[in-house]
Amino acid sequence: MLVLVIHVLEDGPADGPPVVLTSGLAGALTDWDPLTRLLAPSMRVLRFDRPGYGASAPSPEAPSARREVAVLDEVLDIAGAPVVLVGHSLAGLHVEACVRLRPSRVCAAVLVDPSLAPPGIGRPFDPGAVLATAVARLGLADLAARCVSPLLRLAGRPPARAAAVAELAGYADLVSEVDGLRGVHPLPDVPWWVLTAGEALGGPRSARRILAAHEAMAALAPRGVHRIVPGSGHLMQLDRPDAVAEAVLRIRAGR
Repeated sequence: MLVLVIHVLEDGPADGPPVVLTSGLAGALTDWDPLTRLLAPSMRVLRFDRPGYGASAPSPEAPSARREVAVLDEVLDIAGAPVVLVGHSLAGLHVEACVRLRPSRVCAAVLVDPSLAPPGIGRPFDPGAVLATAVARLGLADLAARCVSPLLRLAGRPPARAAAVAELAGYADLVSEVDGLRGVHPLPDVPWWVLTAGEALGGPRSARRILAAHEAMAALAPRGVHRIVPGSGHLMQLDRPDAVAEAVLRIRAGR
């Protein structure tokens, strides 16, 4: 049995409908502060440090869909009732795996500028994952994280952790694992929103690729919705927390 020590913060009324916010690669719990302020007046907001980040202990198991569902299980146990599950970037894959494998525990999902993983993608080639795998095998994950951290601080981001190297190394395998779940565990009939950052689309070729992938990911669910959010870079929860909050609140209101 996988044993995890996860640091969870709660805001909002204890009897409010629960929403769980989960970060992507190297994401910080504090990235959700602006969204939490918008949701907490009417919802019970749970956010957490992922394994090896912040106040959460490292996981004894390498990143995988199975591990990420176990991580979310810990938070969903605290939430109690079925939750709206919100995942940013890489965590969009974690959310999808959880909704497919724990359909009774999730009443809706919002993928915030998720990693591109359209159906049929299989195991993609990712240069960053190849580099991270080499770094991890050489036992240099901690050193790499320390070297990158000053640059991240200059950009206003939290310092890197060795956990991020492990997650990046496992990216292609995670995508393949989730893509494999699609043929075995269908998504339940729940609201399923995919939000695309309008300012992260890049040139025409990049935009076509991103929009096609996000459209296909939204179409995975019977009640899938795809929205482009103008004025937002990849960190949409910081750039346009109002747009993410609107999606969550509309879902809860049944609109």
